[in-house]
Parts: sequence; C-alpha cells; structure tokens
Amino acid sequence: MPSRLKTLLPLLVMLLGAPAMAELTVTSGFDSGASSVGPQAAASQASFLNSTGGRVMLDFEGDMPAGLAIRGGRVTDDSGCRAALCGFNTTEAGSQFLLAPGKKGTITFTFGEGVSYFGAYFSGLQLATGTLTFQDGVRQEISLPYGDISLGGMAFVGFHNPGKLIGSVSFYTGNDIIAIDDVVYGRGPVAAVPEVGTLATMGLGLLAIAGLRRGRAERASARQPV
Repeated sequence: MPSRLKTLLPLLVMLLGAPAMAELTVTSGFDSGASSVGPQAAASQASFLNSTGGRVMLDFEGDMPAGLAIRGGRVTDDSGCRAALCGFNTTEAGSQFLLAPGKKGTITFTFGEGVSYFGAYFSGLQLATGTLTFQDGVRQEISLPYGDISLGGMAFVGFHNPGKLIGSVSFYTGNDIIAIDDVVYGRGPVAAVPEVGTLATMGLGLLAIAGLRRGRAERASARQPV
C-alpha cells in the first residue's frame, strides 16, 4: 500500500468512527433530610451552570419569562407541612416556589423555541416516584434521587443534550408533594459535528487526492531520462 494511503487510512477510520452528535448528560446531587439548599445539591447546580453556561431563568418571584408556559402545580410560599417532606423556596431572599401537590400529577414546561438543557431544585423528596421525561427524538426518562423516606430531602437535577432541541419537559410526581424552584434552561453553545455520511465523503475525498498526487508523481518519474 502506498505510504500516503497508509497515513490517511487511520485518519479516515477515526473520522468514520466519530459520533454524529454529543450525548445526553445528567447532573444531580441529593441532600437527605435537608430543609434548605444542601451542599450536594448546591455543588451540582454550580457544576451544571458552569458546563452549560446557563443561569436561573425562573425563580417564581416575578413574572413568567417570555416563551415559557407551565401546566400543572401552583405557585405558593407554603407547602403545607415540614419543609424536608413537602418542599420549600430555594431562592436567596425569596419565598415563592412551584408546588406539585402529588396525587399522581404532572407538571409540564413548554418552551417556545426549544432548549438543549434544563435543571431545577426539587425539594420535599420523600417517595421514590418523581421522574423527568422529554423527547429528543426518543423518549427519555430521568428518575430523581431519593434517600431515607422518613427524612425526605432535596436535590438539584439537570440534563444537557447539546445535539438536540427539546420542546417540553414533564415532571411526574407520583403521590409525592414536591416543590420546584430556581429553574435553569436554555440552548447553550452547540458544536456542529459532521454526520457520518459527510465524514465518509471527506475521507473518500482525501483518498482521491492522495491517489491523484501519487499518479502525478509516477508520471513525473516515468518522464525522467534513464
């Protein structure tokens, strides 16, 4: 095999083996028995904000952001029972939050222009029933973390799929009373990665160029006087 082809083939194999787009990642941290934002949840939120470049878009202390609609739950400053078991506000100097009152309810966040990442604080986690679901071409489901049922607790949970735009995210509570606060969402920077077909075309182009150069070199060598 010509040396140029030997050099280009590993590159072609690498290109053909590259994924078409980035994968879904989930960030979460749980604090058992917490009646305020705990260290694990806070660290997870900080990591999520850093990785996505996002910020808190909704804290329920003022007007709803443009382009966002929420179905289900109610905004309140009182969950009706002990904070660790039924949820609480997580916004510094705030008081309001979105309460999901259990009863196998679903809260749906719908985004006018689609998002690639979503996260929030979830407090009052007691029963292992809460899940986040969304469509990114296939149905995805993320279970919220839980600890000792008698202690309750709170968590930050977020996901990021830079290769997709997601129109809505649904939160199923089961029979658990859960508070949602400090919601993070957005598109974030999306690095364009060529699809496999494009990569194959690029690779074949490189091989064709190598073949042309080799042919020219052979013809030039044949013209040299002996």
